[in-house]
Amino acid sequence: MYQMDSELSFTRCGADGKLKIHEAVAMMMDCCQFQEYQEAGLCSYLREKQIAVFLSGIQIDILRMPEFREKVTTTVKIYGCKSIYGLRRMTMRDDSGRLCLISNATGAFFDLNEKKALKVDPEVFGVNFDEAENMECLPRKIAVPAGVCGETVPAFVVKPSDLDPNGHLTTPVYFAIASNALGEIFHYNRVRMEYKQQAGTGNYILPVVYYGENRAVVDMKSGNGISYAVAEFSVAELSGIADE
Repeated sequence: MYQMDSELSFTRCGADGKLKIHEAVAMMMDCCQFQEYQEAGLCSYLREKQIAVFLSGIQIDILRMPEFREKVTTTVKIYGCKSIYGLRRMTMRDDSGRLCLISNATGAFFDLNEKKALKVDPEVFGVNFDEAENMECLPRKIAVPAGVCGETVPAFVVKPSDLDPNGHLTTPVYFAIASNALGEIFHYNRVRMEYKQQAGTGNYILPVVYYGENRAVVDMKSGNGISYAVAEFSVAELSGIADE
């Protein structure tokens, strides 16, 4: 387990004074990265074998979005490893310990030399698995509505400042693109993202939005029609979530 304590700054919050969804994702992803460094055996193994871990899917359930100047604690736990996937649970709690956000993230192990996904035996790197808080975890794959026309919004052009140290478009930027594509009147308390291919500098991302009952899907396409990522925003009955 790894946790980070923060006070929500002015630039992380939106016009409503609440934490922006992509900034919440940034805090969770930073926490994940530091947690990975903490697992010395895992880091050594990945470097030695030239293996990367790429985020393939994430779900975030929002009980309450914290506000400007609130003190929050972001926590990440590795709770399992299945086939080519590593599983993490992230939470964000306020200073009284109440749960604000809970997330499930799936990362795929990728052989950088062979350029393909890799099944990993967790016994070889000795990660300490934690017991994860309960949440309803939906499937990683997100279906894009078929046979209907979506609403196309202006394209996003990937700039060097949008990249992470791996040269990939950062996870928070995908969330910013998707959430900005939604109409302002669409409210949600659950968001999922499925990643399909990496975007780099100069790539055009063309968001296409499909609205349904209590659900909106944003397909972030390349110029040739292949999806970089698909996001789903929905109104969910958040039951079975652990709190303190």
